[in-house]
Amino acid sequence: MDLLARAAELKPELLEFAVSGRFTRELGLVYSRFFPDGVITDEATSALALDHFALEYRLPGGDLLIDRFVAERPELHEAERAMVLGWKDVVEGIFEVHTVAGPAIILFNLIDELTYTAHSDLGEAAFDVLDPGMFMVGRLIPVTLDDWMISATPAVYTAEMRPQLVRAAADAVLRHPARVFRNPALLAEAWQIQAAQRRQFVEHFGSDLVVLRGEEVAARMRAFTSLEFPDHLHEEESVALIFDERDGLGYYTDFGAVEAAFADPSLVTRGRYRDAVSRYLRGDAVSPVPIRHLAARDHALASEVFATLLGRRGFTWPLDGEALLRAHKPGYFSAPRLPACTPVTGVLAELDRVVEEGLV
Repeated sequence: MDLLARAAELKPELLEFAVSGRFTRELGLVYSRFFPDGVITDEATSALALDHFALEYRLPGGDLLIDRFVAERPELHEAERAMVLGWKDVVEGIFEVHTVAGPAIILFNLIDELTYTAHSDLGEAAFDVLDPGMFMVGRLIPVTLDDWMISATPAVYTAEMRPQLVRAAADAVLRHPARVFRNPALLAEAWQIQAAQRRQFVEHFGSDLVVLRGEEVAARMRAFTSLEFPDHLHEEESVALIFDERDGLGYYTDFGAVEAAFADPSLVTRGRYRDAVSRYLRGDAVSPVPIRHLAARDHALASEVFATLLGRRGFTWPLDGEALLRAHKPGYFSAPRLPACTPVTGVLAELDRVVEEGLV
């Protein structure tokens, strides 16, 4: 089976499915984000919006449109099904053209520093306008382990635009580090950097968890790092700074009340402490890190805290704790944990140089 040929057939069919009229409301919501004034101003952005909707948009039922498409195509062979579902792993990048070789082009992504062999569903003629050294800003979807296909209409730039594209790529690196971590080497480097930063934190504060008055946070942290913390922390009675191995450095307000409840679970019957523990548990935006740290101190006391809070007499932290966190924090557990820091990639280093030279 020629998967490249099938990809060129199935991708247009997926887009037709997306505009079939069954998803008019959802597609309209996507287009309103891409065109806030309601006027479709260019074809390339319109194609990008449709591509995003077809591959990545989550429908009200929680599944993706691409899942619906595959479910309604029972005639697809297993390899075809796997390929189409793999299109969820779309790569957005700023690609330098290294080679134009017949029906394929070799692209280097400035963001993740990986090389991709890409094809077009329009055939070899689609690459007539490309030469080595030029740039393509767009999206790729996987076909096989070694081959990718261009998805949606890319933007093409000459080599002279490199300084501006380097700035754009550096911005993408900092705003979307998950795109960087497609590269296993960069991911491993980031974990090493984060581990080193955590060791430095522990050496500086004496622990991976330190509780401060809000008014102390700025000064104490300035002695450790150049990171800025929100001004509102100054008014907080207690703030925990926790440098977790996986989540990195985080801050947690009103920690003193939660910590007191884990030391004396009877306090959970009082509104002040009950509300504080409940916020830590039920807030999907709140990492489970502080609860895990507190529960690790004494499983029996943690069991009593949640048995009281939830009215579940048989609750035990070792058996029920992780399931409880997953139930209340689906957003946290919906994606793999990634480092909270980003290594200095080639494009970041190059940006420093082009800025110094006044090229952008």
